[in-house]
Amino acid sequence: MTGVKTPLGVNYIEELKSVEFKLFSKNAKKVFLCIFDSPVNENPLMELEMKKIEDDIWITYVKDYILNCSKRPIFYGYRIFGPNWEYKENFEEGSKIGFISNFDEKGNRFNPNKIAYDPYCRELSHTPGQIDKAFRSYRSGGEFYLSPSAKSAPKSVFKQINLNEIQKIEPRAFSSEIIGEVHVKDLTQKLDIEEKGTFLGASGFVETIKELGITMVEFLPVNEFDSYQNGGNYWGYMPLGYFSLKRNYAFDKTYGNILNEFSLMVDKFHKNGIKVCLDMVYNHTGEAGLVNNNPDDAILLSYSLIDNSTYYKVYKNGYYRSNSGCGNDFNANQKGVLDLIIDSLVFWSNLGVDAFRFDLAAALLENSCSCEEIYDNIDSLGAKLKEKLEEKGVKVVSDFSKNEPGVVLIAEPWTCGGKNCYHLGNFPSFWAEWNDISRDTLRKITIRPQEVTPLQLKELVEGSPNIFNSANKSINFIASHDGFCLYDLNHYNRKSPQTDGGSNWEISSDYNKNTDLQKNAMRKQLALLFLSYGIPMIQIGDIIAHTKNGNNNSYNKDDETNYLNWKQAFSLGSFENQIMQYTANLIKFRKQNPIFQDKNYKDSLTYYYSNGEIANLENKGYWDNPLDLFFGYCIESDKRIYICSNKGYDKLNIKLPKNNPQKAWYKALDTTDFSILDLSKKDYIEKDYIINPMGFCVFVEE
Repeated sequence: MTGVKTPLGVNYIEELKSVEFKLFSKNAKKVFLCIFDSPVNENPLMELEMKKIEDDIWITYVKDYILNCSKRPIFYGYRIFGPNWEYKENFEEGSKIGFISNFDEKGNRFNPNKIAYDPYCRELSHTPGQIDKAFRSYRSGGEFYLSPSAKSAPKSVFKQINLNEIQKIEPRAFSSEIIGEVHVKDLTQKLDIEEKGTFLGASGFVETIKELGITMVEFLPVNEFDSYQNGGNYWGYMPLGYFSLKRNYAFDKTYGNILNEFSLMVDKFHKNGIKVCLDMVYNHTGEAGLVNNNPDDAILLSYSLIDNSTYYKVYKNGYYRSNSGCGNDFNANQKGVLDLIIDSLVFWSNLGVDAFRFDLAAALLENSCSCEEIYDNIDSLGAKLKEKLEEKGVKVVSDFSKNEPGVVLIAEPWTCGGKNCYHLGNFPSFWAEWNDISRDTLRKITIRPQEVTPLQLKELVEGSPNIFNSANKSINFIASHDGFCLYDLNHYNRKSPQTDGGSNWEISSDYNKNTDLQKNAMRKQLALLFLSYGIPMIQIGDIIAHTKNGNNNSYNKDDETNYLNWKQAFSLGSFENQIMQYTANLIKFRKQNPIFQDKNYKDSLTYYYSNGEIANLENKGYWDNPLDLFFGYCIESDKRIYICSNKGYDKLNIKLPKNNPQKAWYKALDTTDFSILDLSKKDYIEKDYIINPMGFCVFVEE
C-alpha cells in the first residue's frame, strides 16, 4: 500500500516531481501557503501565493527537490485574507493593515495574523495548548487580533510514506458482531509494557480482546485533539482534524510515522478476525468557540480562519449555534464541508477501518446550511451518505443480516440541544442506531422494576421492532463512555462530587448496599443484553467490572479513573475475574446459538405466563401491567431455549413450558446463583422451578 492520497490537502505528484497543495475556501480573497523549517518558534521559511481554480479550490505546487518530502517532513500552514480583512501589499505580520472588522454580518473571521492548519492534513505537529495553554495567540479579542500565531500555531505535517498492506476480513453479517467500546489509552495504560497506552500497545493486546469474544472494537475518537482544552480533554470529542491521528497514541512519535503505526494496528486486529470502528465527531470541532461569550473574541486555528461562515453555523451577530453543546456546530450539509466529511471517511476506509460511529449524528440529518433546524432523512447528508460514499468507491453495508462487504454506519441518533433533535428510528435503513430506549429498559429491569412492563421487555428482546420497522439495526447497550459504567450504575445512587458535569438523574442505584442484589443486577443486565435481538455493545471496561468510583462524566480524567485494571481482572477468584468469565461465556452462548441474530428471530418466539401457558398477545392487562412480575419466552431453533425473569422481591414459583417428546429442560443460568459462570453446565429440571427475587434464568431443552 502506497501513501493514501486525498482530493484536497497535500499530495506528492509523481509525474511532476512536485508537492501539490490544495485548499477549499469559498469566501477567501487571497491565500498564501506558508512553509516552515520547524513547527515552533519560527516564522515562515517561504510564503507562496496560491491560485484560485474551479469549485473554490486554491492550489499551488512546490518542486520536491526543494522540500524533499520522502526524506523529511514538511511543516506548513495558510495565511488567508477575506472580506473582513482585505489584502494589502504592504501587509506585515502583527499589523492591522487591511483590517475592517473581527467578523462581519456574513460570518467571516479572516485574520492573516493567524496561521491556519490544513483541514486535510494527515498529521499535526502539535496541539495549540502544548505551546500556549491560555490560547492567547489564537484569539481575536482585544489586542489579541494583532498577535501573530506563526511561532505557536499547530503546523500541518506531510511526509511521503509507503504504508504496509492491511489484511481484509471476510464479509460477515453485522448482526453477528459483538462490539467492545474502549479508549485507546485506557486499554493498555496499566499494563507493564513499554508501549502501553498506544496503538502499538493495543496491537499487542489483541489476543486478549479476541478471547473475551469481542469481534469489533469501537475506539473513542482517535483524531487529534487538544488535551489542555476546557480544563482537560481526555476522551477526544473535540477534534482538530479529521485526517490526523492523536500523536500521543503513537508509540513512535516521529513525524510521519503515526499513520503507519495505526495501519499496523488495524492489520493486527484484522489478522485476528476483529474489526475496527472509529468514533467520528462531525457535529462540531475543537476549534471555533467564543471566549467569555464575546462574539469579538473567538479561537482561530483552522476552519474559522479558512472560511468561518462555510464551516460553521453562525449568526449575524457573531455567535455560533451550538446544538452540540460544545461551542459550535459544523455546517455539515454545506459544499466543501460535506466533501471533507466524505473524503475523511473514504480515507479511513482505505486504511482498513470497518465501521464508523457518528457522535450526535442527528446533526447529519439537518438539511440546512443556515442556523435553521430542518431535519430531513431524504435529502440531507445523513440520508445520502451511502450514495456519496459509494460514488467514491466505498461500499456501505445495507442489510445487517447478510454477509455483505463494506463499512457499517452507526448513529448516535440525537444531539444535545435544539428543536426536534431526537431521531431514534428516523435514520435511513442503511444506518444502525444506538438505542437508548433499550438501554433504559436494561437498567430499569433491576433498578426501577416497577416502571417496566412485559411489553417493554418484549420490545427489548425483539430488537425494538416498532422503532426500526422490524429491521435488525438496534445497537443495544447498558452503558457507554457517557454516564455511569456498568459497575457504578449498580453501586451509586448519585454521581461522585468529583465529577465535572454529568447528571444526578441517571438511572442508577446502590440497592441499599446489598451486595447480592448488586451482583445479581449486573449479571441480569448482562444476560438480557446478550440474549436479546440487535447488535450488543459493551464497554470493554464493563467486561472486567471496572469502576470509576461514581464519576459519570470522566471526559477529562487522564488517570486511573479510566485506565483498565487487567491485573485485577486476571486475578482468579476476584469479582472482576468472575464478571469477565461470566460475560465471555454469555458471548460464547450467543455465538453458539445464531438464532439471536437470525432475521427471522421474532418468528421463533413464543411468550408464556408463569403457569406455563402461552401468553395471549392481545391480553393488554398483562402486557401493559408494570406490576406483573413475570416475563418468559421460548426460542425455537435447532433447540428450544426458555428465558424467564422475576422482577419482584419475592420468590416466584413457575411452570416451564411443556417439553417436546423425549426432551427435558436443563438449567443453563440462574443469575442469583453466583457460582454459575459457564452456561454450558446444565442441571436437569423436572417440572417446576422457583425463581429467586430479581432472578433471571435460562433453560435449554435437550
